[in-house]
Amino acid sequence: MEWVFPIDPVAASRPRVSRHGAYFVGPYKKFRQECRDLVPLVLGPDFRPYTERLYVDLELYVTLPKATKLDIPRPDIDNYQKSIFDAMNDYLWEDDRQIEAVYAVKQWAPKGIPGYFVVGVNYADEYDLS
Repeated sequence: MEWVFPIDPVAASRPRVSRHGAYFVGPYKKFRQECRDLVPLVLGPDFRPYTERLYVDLELYVTLPKATKLDIPRPDIDNYQKSIFDAMNDYLWEDDRQIEAVYAVKQWAPKGIPGYFVVGVNYADEYDLS
């Protein structure tokens, strides 16, 4: 199965820590909340989280800034991956520890199109990697 999430991917940031616990700030905090609100809408009301071992395909299309010299978005791909996987916990899968393999790509979204990401899920049992 594959789903398109119409929200600009944001790389996970490190949590701030105070004596009251850990918390997030800035764009990542906003992304986490917006993504958690969006995921159930994209998956639909009857969707139940996967409980099996999974292989995941992740395509990241980051909003192209008005001016950049970069060929690809700057934050590391694993930080994008972490933010999305954490947002999918309890919605798309029970926990991202179920994921055994990941294929991920990041690139700029086409000019004039807002960023988005695509998540594809397959059962790990369907593949033999030996």
